[in-house]
Amino acid sequence: MRRFLSVLLTVFILLMPLGTWGDQDPVSVNVPAYCLSLPGREEPMLDKKGSEAMAVAGLRKLPAVLTLCRAFDKGLISESTGMQVHAASIPGPTAFLESGERIDAGSLLMAAVMISAGDAIVTLGENAFGSESVFLNNIQVTLKELGVDRVLTDCLGTGVAFSARDLCALGTAAVKSEHFCRWSGQYMEHIVHAGGRETELVNANRMIRSYSGCFGLMTGSQKEEGYTGVFAVKRQEVVYVAAIIGAKSSEARFAAAGALFDYAFATFQPVRITGAQEVVAPDWPVLYGDRDAVDLVAHEDASLLLAKQAGKVDRRLDVPDPLIAPLFTEDPVGNAVFTLGGEEVYTVALYPATDVISHSLLDLLKRIGADYLRRAG
Repeated sequence: MRRFLSVLLTVFILLMPLGTWGDQDPVSVNVPAYCLSLPGREEPMLDKKGSEAMAVAGLRKLPAVLTLCRAFDKGLISESTGMQVHAASIPGPTAFLESGERIDAGSLLMAAVMISAGDAIVTLGENAFGSESVFLNNIQVTLKELGVDRVLTDCLGTGVAFSARDLCALGTAAVKSEHFCRWSGQYMEHIVHAGGRETELVNANRMIRSYSGCFGLMTGSQKEEGYTGVFAVKRQEVVYVAAIIGAKSSEARFAAAGALFDYAFATFQPVRITGAQEVVAPDWPVLYGDRDAVDLVAHEDASLLLAKQAGKVDRRLDVPDPLIAPLFTEDPVGNAVFTLGGEEVYTVALYPATDVISHSLLDLLKRIGADYLRRAG
């Protein structure tokens, strides 16, 4: 999972004329609102009424679940911790918790992510944060950090409206959460209550079984509000997030998300730029050091996401020639600049692969003398 997150965070998109398409939408998606985004890119790739706040059914719980998952990721909550149930009989999807029972936090999180069980969410929040009000304050902090300007009145988001862009921002944060991704891609699990009673959990997100690369994230539905969903797909080290609001049926919701992902994969392709510790410039000349040359490496994984007709990416090196010792592996000495059609699209800092120690003054004088004699001869 850590490798997956590393790749995800270093995939970038070339700035192209994407965003809101209006009447020229290249994808036929018959839902009131949607958004397609690429984590790492500030603006959406496609959206329709992307900034308009709407009722989102069960996805009102997404901020709470995300806040809990991030707390697990940071080690603030342990999966083995036993928790006392006070919040039983909450309407909506349920883990069938009974008031007074004790159950481990890992099972509660599994139910919260897989089926957005309200009783599991509230039980986790009350136990982990001390009270529902403190839990709610932490949810608001999560929203603020993500730039989602919505105010919740309770931890389950009763009555709150979100935009498709809001949901994509929450989804982008969710794909960076190890605990969220661990359970959002599971189709069927079960939790065991005290005394051996079991509750079966079946994920309502059918795309994790029907669409290649889909690993989450959350769905919701309500008669008056329609069918909503936030979905994430990963192929060829590229991750896309899509949000659908107000579809008329479950099938229409999944079809809309699939159409957005199909468009993205058909239109764009990843172009690898560098890998961490990859040699970009071998044997670069060095003066006045304990070696005459050093390999220059990148410290990051980096890729561009380009339109398939974009053409060839070229590279130039902006590095002094020669370099002057001393050189150190943590100090950049120049850049590799990548261009497309003559325009700069990405820059990667370059570092010496090893330290190069400067000679003493006597050694430097000897070297200067030797260089002079060689040239004079």
